[in-house]
Amino acid sequence: MNQNAAPRMPIRVMLLISLYVVLTLIAIWRATTYQAYDLLTLGVIPVFIGLIKRAAWTKVLLISYVCLQTLGLAAMTTTAVIAYQITPDDVKLVFQGYNIPLIPLWLLLLSVVVFQWWVGLSNVTRDYLVKK
Repeated sequence: MNQNAAPRMPIRVMLLISLYVVLTLIAIWRATTYQAYDLLTLGVIPVFIGLIKRAAWTKVLLISYVCLQTLGLAAMTTTAVIAYQITPDDVKLVFQGYNIPLIPLWLLLLSVVVFQWWVGLSNVTRDYLVKK
């Protein structure tokens, strides 16, 4: 048995990395297309690199990034609820001519953030980042 072999990547970390691959591609596309440089968009790139390299600072950066996402989601949710109370007909999201329903979008974003918290705070992720 080869004891020098690296331990297998846990499935939840693999799923998180897959999510961050998609988010990184979207961040790069958004930065090049719209010249939009912000922490919520481009903040995924250092977290993604840290997860791939299994760097010691990745856990802190991951938690900070998910905290920022949680704060952003809470702020957008609060704003949408207040706006809905004032003018319900004006609260809608239209992207390239398509009307996107807000409740399913919010549920999707909430599930993505909860998944990141679950992976970020798990012992499996800590063990994966510590053992090299």
